[in-house]
Amino acid sequence: MKRTNHILAAAVLAALSSGALAEEATLEEIQVKAQPDKPGLNLKKTNSTSNRLGLTAQETPASIETLDIQTIRQRGDISVREAVTRTTGITDISTPGNGQSFSSRGFAGNNSVAQAEDGVRLMTGAGTLTYPSDTWGYERIEVLRGPASVLFGDGSSGGIVNSIRKQASREASIEALVGAGSYGAYRAALGGTGAISEIGAFRIDASVLGGDGYISRGDYDSKKIMTSLLFTPTDHLRIGFTLDHAKDSPTANFGAPLRNGKINHALRSSNYNVTNNEMEFEDTRARAKIEWNVTEHLQLKNEAYWFKSDREWQNAENYALNSITNTVTQSTFLAITHGQKQIGNRFEIIHSDEFWEHQNRFSAGWEISRSELHHASNAGNTASNVIPLGADTGLFLSTTAVLPNYNGTIRQQAFFAEDAFNLNDRWKLIAGVRKEFIHSDREDFRNVANEVRDKFSPVTWRLGTVLEATDNTNLYGQISKGTDPITNLLGLNLANSQFDLTRSRQAEVGIKQSLENIKGEWTLALYHIAKDNIITQDPITPSISVQGGKQSSRGIEYSTTLYPVEHWRLDFNAALLNARYDELREGGAGISRAGNTPTNVPEKVANAWVYYQAPEWEAGIGARYIGKRYANNANDISLAAYTVYDASAAWHVNKQMTLRANIRNLTDKFYAALAYGSTQQIVGAPRQLELTAEFRY
Repeated sequence: MKRTNHILAAAVLAALSSGALAEEATLEEIQVKAQPDKPGLNLKKTNSTSNRLGLTAQETPASIETLDIQTIRQRGDISVREAVTRTTGITDISTPGNGQSFSSRGFAGNNSVAQAEDGVRLMTGAGTLTYPSDTWGYERIEVLRGPASVLFGDGSSGGIVNSIRKQASREASIEALVGAGSYGAYRAALGGTGAISEIGAFRIDASVLGGDGYISRGDYDSKKIMTSLLFTPTDHLRIGFTLDHAKDSPTANFGAPLRNGKINHALRSSNYNVTNNEMEFEDTRARAKIEWNVTEHLQLKNEAYWFKSDREWQNAENYALNSITNTVTQSTFLAITHGQKQIGNRFEIIHSDEFWEHQNRFSAGWEISRSELHHASNAGNTASNVIPLGADTGLFLSTTAVLPNYNGTIRQQAFFAEDAFNLNDRWKLIAGVRKEFIHSDREDFRNVANEVRDKFSPVTWRLGTVLEATDNTNLYGQISKGTDPITNLLGLNLANSQFDLTRSRQAEVGIKQSLENIKGEWTLALYHIAKDNIITQDPITPSISVQGGKQSSRGIEYSTTLYPVEHWRLDFNAALLNARYDELREGGAGISRAGNTPTNVPEKVANAWVYYQAPEWEAGIGARYIGKRYANNANDISLAAYTVYDASAAWHVNKQMTLRANIRNLTDKFYAALAYGSTQQIVGAPRQLELTAEFRY
């Protein structure tokens, strides 16, 4: 009887439950939709270039900008330098001799604006950096403006460009790209990732590109492969390996000779380099990295790396036009080879916990490296050749053979520490310090008296604060100190070994804001940087070089990404600065250059892009403005300001395929992109069209 009652009770409860469930099923449906991330300044994402503490860009008291690969592809930028120079205030000053080089905040060149891949720098050898060159295989590019010495060491007073590669993932995916364009341009790339056994993942990215170039005999080609493995034996341990190889043969463009101090439109496509010119760069990189989350609050990292770079040049580098005879004199027939190697290791400890009931994040570490550069050249060559304007430029001339010049070696150690302390929920103090020990040796094969043994031990630091005025608005300020070499430390010669490193000091204040409802982001920064101890001439004995010169810059930078209405996006940035030599004397007469603007430094730079983005298609138009620049410290040779317009359009055929068209220099603007000495300038690229097909699986 009791059992029957239990069954009846269960049946009644089931009936009631089913009725209740039926009643619940008729309730109004509620949908919860998360707002997707939109490309922009990425202020609320963790940034690895400006700090090692896991802070976002908005939490960091510095000017940091992140360029995602989606935006890079929309704009049609192929090379790293094309992409980077659309960020705030960064301009391209690359020449065949320095490979890839930038100007930032009034300071220019590879000894002031550093470059890195995944946070590891390749030392500058003879002023040249050549890798990474194209954007395929990278997830984003982070640009830190202002002294970066606390994180990356000597030679980064103007800032650093850090290319962050795509990571291996166990979730399988493949992407590919094929394209063709003006002047015989072609491009193809393939990338994929997937799982290995139960704990591993791999990624492979490969690309090739090339073309005829927009100047005569301006052919170029490039190819690379990037590989990575990632193993996660436990939830707390990550072990990664990368191995990359790249070969680049860019156009050896040393510019066109000037007529009466100006570029001549008739020489736009002319090439006065020798017919048998050579310019080849080959780079190989290997790295191993371990990340171990020891506890919830403690993490250990160790990264070992090995880099090798081989470079070769054979060119006639200088051209002077005789307007009366209409002839061009070729000179400086240089043949140079570099063999550069670097091996190093960096160890870090990161701790995050409460300290005195306040959140505190701390990191410290030790880095050691050894770099070698074997330099050979045909030094002493005095050959020259006179040819009619527009005629065949002939073959390479040399009065001397290519012989070993010197071996340069740098041994470095650095101890660094960084801390972010929360005074309260909205106010942070952030500090960092770095102590370096640098030993520079030079073995000279041509003059034993030029052999060098020198030591440097700079201390650099940064102190800043960030105030969260509202949930989306941060105010910040910082002061920092950095150092730059007066010339390359790798292969430092006897004449320059008597000089110490230059010192830079920066003060910066700014505001960063994320607009509500993902309407956009914007930043504003004001700064002043002064660099002391640059080389100048003794005011009493001008024939003697001394340290005592000074240069400075002050400026304002603004950048924003806005989504004003549905489907529309606006990107805009601008930099205004006053860059000058405060104390500099040149030449045997010790002529003062005080008040003049440094070479290749524009004081006005702006970029803008407007996009219309719909699910099936998108289109955009952009503009790049570069202000007036000077070709020498005397400021008597100038390059006019210019504006170049670009356009893009894409059709998303389906989820797997996108067809894209990009037009660079839409109006076919004729302009001087860069000065190469006082008698020639490199002419900017004319209008070019590229069509690409992109695939994703």
